[in-house]
Amino acid sequence: MALMLCVVGTSAQELRIGADFTTLFDNKEYAGMAIDESGTLFSARLTPKVGVAWSERNELMFAVDMVQNFGHDAKLLSDANVQLYYAFRAPRVTLMAGIFPRSEMRGLNTPLFFDSDYRYYHNRIGGVLARYEDPNYDGSYVEFAMDYTGMRDFDTREAFMIMSSGQMPIKWFYLGYDMMMGHYAKDYNPETIDGVVDNIFVVPHVGWNFGAGGFDVDLRLSYVQSLQRDRINEHRWEAPCGGEFYAAISRWGVTLSNRLYMGGNLLTYYNRYGDALYHGVPFYATTEHIYDAITASYSHSFFSDTVSVAAGITAEYDGTHWGTRQWLQVAVNLDYGINLKRKTQHVE
Repeated sequence: MALMLCVVGTSAQELRIGADFTTLFDNKEYAGMAIDESGTLFSARLTPKVGVAWSERNELMFAVDMVQNFGHDAKLLSDANVQLYYAFRAPRVTLMAGIFPRSEMRGLNTPLFFDSDYRYYHNRIGGVLARYEDPNYDGSYVEFAMDYTGMRDFDTREAFMIMSSGQMPIKWFYLGYDMMMGHYAKDYNPETIDGVVDNIFVVPHVGWNFGAGGFDVDLRLSYVQSLQRDRINEHRWEAPCGGEFYAAISRWGVTLSNRLYMGGNLLTYYNRYGDALYHGVPFYATTEHIYDAITASYSHSFFSDTVSVAAGITAEYDGTHWGTRQWLQVAVNLDYGINLKRKTQHVE
């Protein structure tokens, strides 16, 4: 006698498709300034993406970053890279592994760590990310990430960054920190004499975010402590430090802000390694103990937040001269989900 059991189970899944588009115009006019040079970047990037989500909190995604620099004589693309990652998203916890968008990070937003150009052209993190958010305190979180940016071979130096940040609101104020530990090692080329650099930044801050007369006001005071060592060339630790005050007032998408840094040269080996080691604004390598940036900007989103526009001008002072920087960025973000059903049937 045969016994037949029929068990039918269903499990909901979602196919996710979409595309991100960004075009960036960034013009620097730094004639007479001691650290950085004038130049213009104009580029477009398209990132089509596809993936699958399941059990409400899991997703597996694949995307291709295609970049074309305007005026570049490449016949097709100036650069192309992939994104592929797994993400787990819950109300309190976010976990990611693979190559995922840098925008997934909440911290390290100050230009000391990453310039806007670096964020545009290096918009991916290769590694892992973990974040915990406390829903009982709006804006409270702690985050950890590792970005492996260079695999050692004959032409490439081993490089990675370990990053962490956090923030906690306390009544009218908020407390937080940003931290980055960088490692920049030798390649296999015997003719290369560059050393092995350890690069650590710790930036605790206290801020006050409030509304006044219909305006949003953000005030932040940060202390910056650095520990850096070029093991082969210097044999000792350097510990430049300083303080930074940031003030911004916003309304109708218009923001006026001032960022004032006073202290030592935070980019100790910039003259030796440049932006291969340091990815932030070069003016933190000031030898005049001051860097000031005054910015007027506008940003707004349209069409249900699928299209965003940001533009602005910054006047920067490196202790010797003033320069200006103008930028315009247009971004498009499209995401669609298609519900799927997977059926399994077992018969005995």
